[in-house]
Amino acid sequence: MPSSSTHAIPEATIELFSIHDTKGKRYLLPSPELYLKPMLGHGIDRFFHIGPAFRKNEKGPHHAPEFTILEWYRSNEDYTRLIEDCANILSVVTSAFKRASEIHNPLFLEKTKGGITYEILRIEKAFLKYAGWNPLEIEDEDRFYEDIVLKVEPALKKFKPTFLIDFPSWAASLSRIKQEDKRSCERFELYWFGMELANGFSELLDPDEQLLRFERENQKRIESGLRPIEIPDRFLSSLSRCASAAGIALGVDRLLMILTDSKSIKEVIPAL
Repeated sequence: MPSSSTHAIPEATIELFSIHDTKGKRYLLPSPELYLKPMLGHGIDRFFHIGPAFRKNEKGPHHAPEFTILEWYRSNEDYTRLIEDCANILSVVTSAFKRASEIHNPLFLEKTKGGITYEILRIEKAFLKYAGWNPLEIEDEDRFYEDIVLKVEPALKKFKPTFLIDFPSWAASLSRIKQEDKRSCERFELYWFGMELANGFSELLDPDEQLLRFERENQKRIESGLRPIEIPDRFLSSLSRCASAAGIALGVDRLLMILTDSKSIKEVIPAL
C-alpha cells in the first residue's frame, strides 16, 4: 500500500508532510484510508492494512511524526461490529503478552489477570457527567476537544477499555449520521490506560455529503492558517460504488506502550 499520494483527505487539525519527486508534490499520508476505502467498491468484504503513517508537528509522549497504524474494513457491517473486533484484539494480545516472559509489566498483568472486560459510554452521557454540558445540543468545537482531553479522558476507567460512542453530528468526519438521532453520528473512539487507541466509523458513502464536509474542513484549515488540501475527486467518485461498511484505525505503537508500560512512544519505535 503506498505511503504517499498526490492527493490527501482534507482534515482541519492534521498537518501533512509534503515531498517532491519528478512528478511534482506528493503527501505522506496520515492514514491509508485514501487507498483502502475505495476497495469496498471491488467486492472485497473484509481487509486490513498495517504500515506507517505520517503527521507533521505531532508532539507529546503519545505522538510521533511517523507511527504504525492498523486499519481494517468490513462490508455490510456497522461500527458496533468494530467494537467487537477491538475487544477480541485486546483479549488475544493480552493473552499472548502474558505468555511472553521476556516482557514484564507487573501493573498490566495485575489489572488484566481476570481477563478483558470493556465499557461502552455515549459521548452525551460522558460530557453531561464529567464536563457539565451536552455537545449534541451545543456546537462548540474548541470547547469539545479541550474538555474531552482535560475532563472526560481523565475520568474514564484507566484499566478498563472504554468505547466513547455516538459523537456529535458536527464531528462526524467520514462517518455516517445516526438515523434515529441526527444529532449524533456512528463514530467511536477507544481509550485504554489513559490513551486513545482507535477511531472507528460506520462509513459515509454519499459523495455529495462528503464533498461538503471536505469543503468545511478546508475552510477551517484556512481560518487556522493552514493551506487547503485539493479535493480528492477520485476518492469521492469511488464512494457511490462502495457497499455499506465500517472502518477503523488503531495505533499499534500506543498499544505497545500499554503492554510494555512505556512512558513515551519513542520507547517502542525503533530508531537509529
